[in-house]
Amino acid sequence: MQDGGAKKMLARIETAVSNEFYLEAAWLLSSVIEKKLKRMLEKIDGPVPSSGYSLEQSVKRVKHLHVTARHPLFTEHYPVGLIDEIRNWKNQRNTILKDMQDVHVSQARQERLAMEGIRLLQEWNKAKRKFKAGVNSQAD
Repeated sequence: MQDGGAKKMLARIETAVSNEFYLEAAWLLSSVIEKKLKRMLEKIDGPVPSSGYSLEQSVKRVKHLHVTARHPLFTEHYPVGLIDEIRNWKNQRNTILKDMQDVHVSQARQERLAMEGIRLLQEWNKAKRKFKAGVNSQAD
């Protein structure tokens, strides 16, 4: 996702939230988070392995890379807790989707999911900025 694409997607997420379409916002956030995880995997592993990964597989692979500390800057700037929170958020998203088949899922529950996704995306972006600064300082 290019910068223009990212900005467009973030605008769609903001519009969905402002119109109280929280489930739509959560799915858009899933897409953005998945793309960001895949981009990080491509930086560390190269483009081939991560291209076909789902969100679940991407989270697992990112966690594995963190635990094995193959890339010290990644381990330093992306807290393992953030990766765990993304996995938990993804699991909540899946649970809500399954619950929608059997029971009414409250607007408040959908809103919490969307707002938590936004917070996690912001945390990932913050870690990305620190990571990039570290990579740039290593190149100097």
